[in-house]
Amino acid sequence: MKSTKLLWTILATLTFTLFLGITTSRPAMAKNGTTPTALRGTWHSTTSKSRYVMVIHKHSMSGYRYSKKLGRVVDRSHVSQSHLYSQYAGKGYYEIGLKGSDAVSDFKPMHYKGQKILYQHLGYFGYGNRHMIWYRGK
Repeated sequence: MKSTKLLWTILATLTFTLFLGITTSRPAMAKNGTTPTALRGTWHSTTSKSRYVMVIHKHSMSGYRYSKKLGRVVDRSHVSQSHLYSQYAGKGYYEIGLKGSDAVSDFKPMHYKGQKILYQHLGYFGYGNRHMIWYRGK
């Protein structure tokens, strides 16, 4: 009699614990596939040889390079939601790139000469001051 009562108590405790584990709220996972609104839109950067265009959507990112010498689009790239990584890196910078790889760029939305720009830091922080400025529009 005591063993069946003990068995029922253990079974009820396990069932109650399992029920609490399923129904309790879990912490939200990071939204790695969502880009911040400050970075969304069409951005371009022009050098003496090429024009780079980057389009950042809510859940994807694409870009291409137009060669002035050849007069056509040379490189195209696209990152879908399942492969997009986006995270705040601190000091106003956001990391955006491929999930699970080191192909990540650091972007900071800023204002420069009255225009909204994206400041892209190239290389490592604390080592050099290489950057690229992306302007809004096509």
